[in-house]
Amino acid sequence: MADNQGKDFQSFHVKDPDGFDLQISNGNRKNRRQGAATGKTTASAPFESTAWKTVWLDHISFEVSNYKETAAFYHALLGWKLGTDEGSQNQCQIGDIGDIIIRRGGGGNRGAAPSTTPPARRAAMGHISFGIAAFDPDQVKAELDKRGLTAREDTGGRGDIHTAPYKSYHTTTPNGFDLQISATTKANRGA
Repeated sequence: MADNQGKDFQSFHVKDPDGFDLQISNGNRKNRRQGAATGKTTASAPFESTAWKTVWLDHISFEVSNYKETAAFYHALLGWKLGTDEGSQNQCQIGDIGDIIIRRGGGGNRGAAPSTTPPARRAAMGHISFGIAAFDPDQVKAELDKRGLTAREDTGGRGDIHTAPYKSYHTTTPNGFDLQISATTKANRGA
């Protein structure tokens, strides 16, 4: 379905294997806003700024019914580079902007008695992880704590947050979304 805005921005929507709405466009820096954003919100900031600088989309955790089918779909349609298939997920590279982990999600009645009704197909963003410049585990935790936010350590099961190759914290946004803050940047993407 076409979803165009004037003559400079053209796009259309398609559905992925789980029915997730995907918009594909000709959006680029030349046909987008050229100046700084000037939008204002009527809500006040919930706490003082951390002054962190986001430098990388570490990953989107995309939970789907059949991760192999979905990874193959996005690889074929958008050219996402498939990563290692470890049995429940595939971490794909989305060009030079970051990664997406396409993983089995929603439980899928694993372990339940077989049913004659196929499980419902669905896709959801489980969490988004952003890499920040100059990530220091102690400082990041202190900044989260200072603002009354949770700081759930995540090293991918690879040891202490100070020495593990992957360092991050999960926190929860005001609307209950899982947000991950990590040390991953474009330069150390494969660590």
